[in-house]
Amino acid sequence: MNRGRITTVASIFTPVAIGLALGLAALSGGAASAASAAAPKFVLLGCTSNAEVAPPDISNCGDGAVGLTGLHWTSWTSHLASGYGTYFLNDCTPTCAGGHFHSYPALVTLWGNAPVKGHPSERKYTRMTLIFTGTRPPVYQVVNGKTVVTHPDTLTLPTFP
Repeated sequence: MNRGRITTVASIFTPVAIGLALGLAALSGGAASAASAAAPKFVLLGCTSNAEVAPPDISNCGDGAVGLTGLHWTSWTSHLASGYGTYFLNDCTPTCAGGHFHSYPALVTLWGNAPVKGHPSERKYTRMTLIFTGTRPPVYQVVNGKTVVTHPDTLTLPTFP
């Protein structure tokens, strides 16, 4: 008789235990889904305004005279994205059409953010800092009416496009 009671008690509690386990799993999965649904996706806008996450290349779009290629991203979060690749620049000598491209290895950090118009679940990075790890590109500035060329270790600019 005791054996029958144990089987009956076990048969009552087993479905309850399974139900609790499934309910807890659903709740924890639901909470994770709600948290991830609420977190915005961070992107860069490509030349055709398409949202890109961790793109392999970034260009200024118009004439493609400056950009980054061969990007390897080590981090892509809501605060910043970081990676490394090659910064390229057309010297436009004698003209931009006849110019030569020069390459500079660089560490890349994307930061700052703004909403993506028409896409409430997306935010775009707005600033880019490049840290040159080898030869540095020329940067031209006008100082007191004269063009001055420098070769900085870092360069911070708006993300392109």
